[in-house]
Amino acid sequence: MKNLHKEIQGMTAINLAWSYLRSRMLLLVLAFICAAFGFICLGALIVQSERSNLVPYLVTVDKQGVVLNQGTLSPHPEVPQAAVASVLCRFVQDVRMISSDAALQTEAITAAYSHILEGSQAKNELDTYYRSINPFELGQREQVSITISNVIAQTGTTYQIDWLERRTAKNNRSERSMRALISYELGPVDSLNAQGLLLNPLGIYVQDFVVSEVIA
Repeated sequence: MKNLHKEIQGMTAINLAWSYLRSRMLLLVLAFICAAFGFICLGALIVQSERSNLVPYLVTVDKQGVVLNQGTLSPHPEVPQAAVASVLCRFVQDVRMISSDAALQTEAITAAYSHILEGSQAKNELDTYYRSINPFELGQREQVSITISNVIAQTGTTYQIDWLERRTAKNNRSERSMRALISYELGPVDSLNAQGLLLNPLGIYVQDFVVSEVIA
């Protein structure tokens, strides 16, 4: 009987020890899981903190430099028609100008494409136009300057823009009146793209444009 009692006590002690060990192992596993989750969260926080996040900020000033309005831009702001007209006029100037300065010409082309969406009709037209004239080669023979003369809103998303185009070659100067019908849309503003944000902070994109000479 004494031996049986000792065996029972021994088995009870073993069971208690195993139960204690199993509970400790469970706590250890849970601790490892929590630590791993914490490292994952920390890594995600570090990656997010290292990402460049630019917030569009618009400031309007008068001719004396006095601030009239300021604030951040929402993804699809209510863009004033005056701002749209200004952007489209600048688009015409960037597309039509020809300069002997290759850097200046590159800036104009880059600015023009910042208002063009991939796959749009305007993208096809602009590609075709630049292939047909090659502004860098043309700039070695002549320069073209643009003076906007008239801006008329045709519909809610279409503008008529008239301008005077002055061409200056080595021994020749000429000018002609031009007109463009430009349709636009409001698109996304990529706040993580510094160049796109600087060139097109309002997200105004040209959908289509048709250029023709105005015959007096």
